[in-house]
Amino acid sequence: NRAAPPPSPTMRQQQRVLTLILALANSSASSQPRASSSDERMAAFVAPSSNPSEFYYDAAFPVPTLGKLHDELAELPADAAEVKLRVLCSSVNPSDTSTDGYLKPKPLGSDVVGVVVETDSAVFGVGDIVWGDIGSNAKLGTDPNITTKELGAYAEYAVALDTQLALAPTDSLPVLELCGLPKVALTTYKALTWYAGAPWSASSNKTVLVLGGSGGTGSAAIQLAKAFGAARVATTTSAANFDYCEGLGATQLIDYHSENWWDVFGQGEVSVIIDTVGEAGTPGYAFSVLSTHGGHGVSIADFEDPGAVPAGMTWSSFINSDTNLVSARELEAINELVVAGQLKMPGLSVYSLSQTAEAFETSAGGHVVGKLVISVNNDTSV
Repeated sequence: NRAAPPPSPTMRQQQRVLTLILALANSSASSQPRASSSDERMAAFVAPSSNPSEFYYDAAFPVPTLGKLHDELAELPADAAEVKLRVLCSSVNPSDTSTDGYLKPKPLGSDVVGVVVETDSAVFGVGDIVWGDIGSNAKLGTDPNITTKELGAYAEYAVALDTQLALAPTDSLPVLELCGLPKVALTTYKALTWYAGAPWSASSNKTVLVLGGSGGTGSAAIQLAKAFGAARVATTTSAANFDYCEGLGATQLIDYHSENWWDVFGQGEVSVIIDTVGEAGTPGYAFSVLSTHGGHGVSIADFEDPGAVPAGMTWSSFINSDTNLVSARELEAINELVVAGQLKMPGLSVYSLSQTAEAFETSAGGHVVGKLVISVNNDTSV
């Protein structure tokens, strides 16, 4: 697997204009010459350990340099090159609110949209605006038997691999909205295409059930199921979020406060279940409604042993971060869906980088509609 091919000249020209606008908007931030890379400091939201109570905002954290990832991590893709980004924004996923104790202190954050400011890559040039999920699970350089998190997006600068980035479709969605998509879109795209047989033909008449449709991953799952050819997209959510989910393309809405989804459908009525909730007993309930002729269940939140899977069905669980050191081609496919108007993230709550701890508290409370976005440059208009 190689990084995606260079993007089209037209998209690059559009991005150059946006990059110039962003540079002019930020040029007044400092009239002093930039320090050398070893002396540069940046604002960041940092984990000094694995203890969430110790996470803190640092206005003067060291800026990362190219080569950082190859120095710290092992068994990276053989052809991966590093790029340094000026981060525009990130977002909060439940997995972002915890970390391991290795390579600390370091900034947290996985979703990223940023401007390339330095590169070892033949794929991306300085000035390109790229996006991706840099929250990969990777082998620790000093001990490949240990897995640690890559991270780094909650900062003014970050280093990433070109194999996990693509040119951001900034002409199709606002930058802040794009920031809410990489991890959830990649998760859903892989769940549906790797484990559930998508895309589907219209004649297959698929019914897809998304558990937890108003959250970030659920929002992406509803839209991608529709884009991939599902005839019916059902979802569980609260009644207060019916309009939101319907606006994303859901055709059947189930209020989990008043009814159980496994009581709504008969045996064999559901073709695909995407579980973003992780409720205990989900696999067993799923087997009571999935088709015995190629029914697929995929969970990104529930890793309990499903037991014996009935004949004619599959049940899979996976973590996007385990597969995300090489995601450029999947991102290119997601770009096409964004450009076609088939994928967006309309539910946004925006926080500044210094407010990341508050965003974590909101995430921990549950019931987030859409995504919580971290505006690193404090510009909520881009």
